[in-house]
Amino acid sequence: MTLPWKPLALLLAAHIGMADAAASLPEPQAEEARAETVPAEVSPAGAQTTDEPSDQIGSSRSDCENDDAEACSRLGYMYLEGDGVPKDDVQSIALFARACQLGNFTGCTMAGFAYSEGRGVEQSHDRAASYYAFACHGGEATGCSNLGLAYIAGDGVPKDPKRAVSLFRKACDEGATAGCANLGASYSLGKGISRNQQQAGRLFQKACDADDQHACYNLGVLYRDGLGVRRDDKRAAALFEQSCRAEDASACGNLAMLVDDGRGVRKDRQRALMLFEQGCSLGEAESCFSLGRAYQEGKGVARDTDRAIELLARTLKLDPDTDSAVAAKKALAIARAARAAETKARGGMPSEDR
Repeated sequence: MTLPWKPLALLLAAHIGMADAAASLPEPQAEEARAETVPAEVSPAGAQTTDEPSDQIGSSRSDCENDDAEACSRLGYMYLEGDGVPKDDVQSIALFARACQLGNFTGCTMAGFAYSEGRGVEQSHDRAASYYAFACHGGEATGCSNLGLAYIAGDGVPKDPKRAVSLFRKACDEGATAGCANLGASYSLGKGISRNQQQAGRLFQKACDADDQHACYNLGVLYRDGLGVRRDDKRAAALFEQSCRAEDASACGNLAMLVDDGRGVRKDRQRALMLFEQGCSLGEAESCFSLGRAYQEGKGVARDTDRAIELLARTLKLDPDTDSAVAAKKALAIARAARAAETKARGGMPSEDR
């Protein structure tokens, strides 16, 4: 069967930006912040470092203790990435929050991201939105883009797609690639602004040229479907492949379908199955469904009912509302019935799904 294509999507902005230290934190404008002060945070806990910290780590720690905002932010990244110190999300959020309090607006964006994801702290969309608002007011463009996403989802702020568009535009104008990508998605989906696929394509191209792989994926969707651009399967396949290499699960799934159909690229069932495997391992439900059906029907692989059941069940677990959910449920029921019949024929006991 032919699967529905994975559509365009508004995507979470990249959360790591360039440090932007400031002497003091200004009072937020009412329209961009939900509090009069930055949310208070605990100070970083006692340092948990390697036995002999590098000069950079030691210097950053000393400078942070002396209220150097940029040093606190830099040290927060070290704990976030495990760069010279053990990864420690609790330390990281505390350091980003301290950097924010001292006037480093990148620290504010990073603290907001930690709260939105629940990394090192209890998840709080309210606190995340407040941090993003302070970052945006201070001129940190990625904070504006992330605040826009909060307005799209209604996370910590009322849903307001028009407000989101203005924030995405501000972020894009101030150099945040993710802001351009999300503004492009707003145009393409008609969220908060009139639909304009040509403008969406220009914005996706701008962000893709700056190595935003989510934007490259969305640009591939436009070329595949001929939305605002001349349909070009070869160009779409190249963009999906580029994004798939950067581990964009949807790109892997869409590339697999092009390869399976021979659209814009040589038809290759085995390569398509490998790409579905990659997309599924990255968490893309449709890829798991395609792979599960292949094992159920023995198309390109040896028939394997147990493997089919495992993949079809994973499809529904990943996304019970996927476009293929109805087909996945039906296929799963058929596969389970087939396994029960096989087991009965062997005189054995039914086994549990893996």
